[in-house]
Amino acid sequence: MKKIFTVCLLLVALNMQAQQFVDFGEEFKMWKGDFAVGDINNNGYLDIIFSGEEDGPWHEVGAILMNNGAGEFIPQEGDRVIRMGRSGNIQFGDINGNGHLDVIFAGWGCEGSSQGIALNDGHGVFTLADEELYPVNHATTVTSCGFADFNLDGLLDYYFFANDKDNCIIYFQQPDGSFEPSTESFGNYDWIEPEVTVIDFDNDGYPDIFITCHSREFDPHQKWSGLFKNDGFGVFNYFAGTDLAAIDPNFYQGNGTSSWGDIDGDGYPDLLLNGDQPNGGDGDGNFRVFKNVNGTSFQLEQEYSKLRQGGVGNGSVLVDWDNDGKLDFFMGGWNFIDNKQQTAFYQGTDPATFAFTKSPLSDTYFLPGVSEAGYRIADLNDDGKADLLFCGFGSIGHRVAGYIFNDSPNASVPPAAPTNLNADVDEGGDEIMVTFSWAAPASEAGKHGTTYNLSLKNATTGKWFYNPMAVVGGEKNGWRKVAGRMGNVFYNKSYELYDLPEGHYEWTVQAINGAYFGGAFADVQKFTIGNPNSIQQKTTLKPVVYASNGKLFVKNNGGDKTGLLRVYAVDGSTLMTQSISGNFETALNQGVYIVELKNDLAVYKTKIVITK
Repeated sequence: MKKIFTVCLLLVALNMQAQQFVDFGEEFKMWKGDFAVGDINNNGYLDIIFSGEEDGPWHEVGAILMNNGAGEFIPQEGDRVIRMGRSGNIQFGDINGNGHLDVIFAGWGCEGSSQGIALNDGHGVFTLADEELYPVNHATTVTSCGFADFNLDGLLDYYFFANDKDNCIIYFQQPDGSFEPSTESFGNYDWIEPEVTVIDFDNDGYPDIFITCHSREFDPHQKWSGLFKNDGFGVFNYFAGTDLAAIDPNFYQGNGTSSWGDIDGDGYPDLLLNGDQPNGGDGDGNFRVFKNVNGTSFQLEQEYSKLRQGGVGNGSVLVDWDNDGKLDFFMGGWNFIDNKQQTAFYQGTDPATFAFTKSPLSDTYFLPGVSEAGYRIADLNDDGKADLLFCGFGSIGHRVAGYIFNDSPNASVPPAAPTNLNADVDEGGDEIMVTFSWAAPASEAGKHGTTYNLSLKNATTGKWFYNPMAVVGGEKNGWRKVAGRMGNVFYNKSYELYDLPEGHYEWTVQAINGAYFGGAFADVQKFTIGNPNSIQQKTTLKPVVYASNGKLFVKNNGGDKTGLLRVYAVDGSTLMTQSISGNFETALNQGVYIVELKNDLAVYKTKIVITK
């Protein structure tokens, strides 16, 4: 029998009062975990992927919960390949540009945990990608992974960061769809449990990297956080302008979480940072709010104590929880003063001074305190309010995993569409450069945390270059297929991409508010690079596909070009997903099948009959 999680109120008695909390149950109790919430099967409802570490015997626990649209989350049947385990990440991205939500994941430290890239067949079924095509860092302790276009060529790159030198690797996607690993920027750093946050902190259009870790770069070793600035070509250098220890030596802090958002509304992302201090210093467990001074430095604004996270990453979240246009935050950990685990909610009260007021939430929620926590934001019941998923070592038991609903009186109002869209194509130099620009919607004036989400597709080949992971056009225009994350171009209203291939392109942009709800996309714009007519001769894909002696044979006339082979049953269910190059064969049971072969240029589909 399938287990069903019903999106309703689970009443829990606390001080004779009924409170809100939905528990995933004994089967899924975990700590040091992560959640990714997105519409993985394209049915218009958000699904939940989660993984972490459960209580002894210390093995991975998790699930993929499918939203059936009737308020129920049903565990997906079949093999589950996304098994993060302890202290890692689960993140969505369209790595092959086919329009589906793929997943990158990594974790360590418990039986069953692993790392890899899981390709989505468009129906919510994931298959581990072939590591010859999508290489993976299999170091013993991989604590961070994710997707980003680091070198601004429109192709999604990814990273796996792990302990020790030469184990912090960025994999740059090449025009032919292959990936080149690079340790140029981070290979010489000797870090323990590095946690990566990708953020364009100075709004120059280049995604930067913020690290929190335990560093062996010091004598003695100590906790540390720092920012590395992207030169625009995917090379990162430590940026001394954001040296927290230069503000105060006590700010050496690591093994925690960095959360980012424009708190004061000046257009630059500010920093909420927590973590441990070296040797359990006086600031151990403190969390601090820093102003981003025009992308040049950090300035300490507020300091709070004490919640020791006791984990790596996912321990805080900035969000406009009450939909008043100001950012709030959740933070969890061990409360040194009250000697217990706590989940704390801080409500933004005066953005100009970065002031937050701690709210107990006890009158509204049964909010279990957790350390070794993981927090994520998603609108789980489709009421226009950001809900909170969390897991950790809990105050009501050894481990807990579940969510609370947001019962703020007002729903979030999605932003209006950006205006004045323009794409300037420069093909005159050594490289082709396209500069996208737009104006902020008037609806976001006076609101904080607004980011932007770029949609870019080569209409000639059908390949997504910047998949917004949101619905473009139609009745649900702007509805986000992923939850709780900034737009893919951060706070920028101008963005440059280099060396896009020939083709007719379609693009647009949406604004995303501080509660992570997306507004409508602006009307789709078009531009052309090169002579797309020449591409038409290259898009023919005519492999030889046939059946013989109980086997499927594919002779791919694309030569060594990588393609994705899918085999479907006649009822449309996916039976096989396999990346291939050149020729391929596999045994199949007797029956009728639909065979599809796809690369970044074309799709070929045919029917075969297997007989014995």
